[in-house]
Amino acid sequence: MPLHQTPAVVIGSIDYGESDRIVTFYTSEFGKIRGIAKGAKRSKKRFPNRLEPFTHVKLSFFEKQISSLVRVESCDLISPWARIREDLVKIAYASHLLELIREMTAERQKSPGVFELLIHFLSLIEAGEISEKLLRIFEIRLLSFLGYRPNLERCALCKQRVKEGSSGFSLRRGRIICPECREKEGGVLPLSAGTARTLSQALNLDLDKLSHLAFSQKALEESREILPKFISYQINKDLKSLKFLEEIKKG
Repeated sequence: MPLHQTPAVVIGSIDYGESDRIVTFYTSEFGKIRGIAKGAKRSKKRFPNRLEPFTHVKLSFFEKQISSLVRVESCDLISPWARIREDLVKIAYASHLLELIREMTAERQKSPGVFELLIHFLSLIEAGEISEKLLRIFEIRLLSFLGYRPNLERCALCKQRVKEGSSGFSLRRGRIICPECREKEGGVLPLSAGTARTLSQALNLDLDKLSHLAFSQKALEESREILPKFISYQINKDLKSLKFLEEIKKG
């Protein structure tokens, strides 16, 4: 059994039996993998605070021939992102990112772009940059990396470039619908041309420039309706983290 090593983020962890834990990682080299950490509940010396969600580690693991679970050998800490766990709002924001990765990515499908995206946005949350636009940008960038990139430029029906007017977005088609074609397509959500331009910028800007991208109030409202619903449509389930985030905001 060869030993593999890769940078990873812990995206889920549950107790297993009396002493073990099953941990889900998103890794740079292997995509999403699940592993069993033997004795993790009993021994605090082997994995001290390194199997908790939001932790950035260098993971060492062995493949198990008769199981889809790898055997976690060790986790060397890269960043604990401790400030996330100290703030309930940060936990809510970061939990949404982790749920999206868990639900939308397939096991063992490598995507360095997704890993870089996750690291970048968790680092922003750790540093205190928490805003609704951050969630929307992460959602649309993740959709693009995973092959669900929304088409926000040309109408799904007439194929004309949409420049102005009260357009719409079809969850079924994953594309913008121009004002002239909206009546022909059922189940269309409001999407103005201005919001479409903002989301297109969110897709195309370099990561280090995204924090400077401004969302109008209308862009926030429309993208809040479109992106989570489009994701739920793709994975065929509701996102629990969004309900948790709404409860935190109300509190």
